[in-house]
Amino acid sequence: MKFRKDKDITKFIGISLCAILAGIIIILFIEPVSVFGFILILGGLIGLVIGLSVATKPKCDLIEDERSVRVREKAGYSAFIAMMLIATIIVLLRMLKLSPSLTPSIELTDGVRNIWILGVWIFITFRWYYNKTGE
Repeated sequence: MKFRKDKDITKFIGISLCAILAGIIIILFIEPVSVFGFILILGGLIGLVIGLSVATKPKCDLIEDERSVRVREKAGYSAFIAMMLIATIIVLLRMLKLSPSLTPSIELTDGVRNIWILGVWIFITFRWYYNKTGE
């Protein structure tokens, strides 16, 4: 099996190996076992597997065609518009006090996180839809 050895692949694999090493050091030297060390090791292992799988493919296989770039752009634009509409509706409901569930106890970070997660799912849905319709 032939591996590509260009700058991007070696940098990505090197960062993954450093994350694994940092996780092992954190687990060994911090007295109460830290969950952060396990997260670093898991993330490094996932990055290493992804890096090795990409390194085995030729570089020409990773280049996108114009259609997939256009679908991703259109899905991103549509997801942004949908997120802005949702955020505007939430702000208007809060300002008019029509929604009892939007009380002042809700932190701003909770709302931003929820809108961001919703936006990611909207983007995935739009990308699937535009791929299916062929636009």
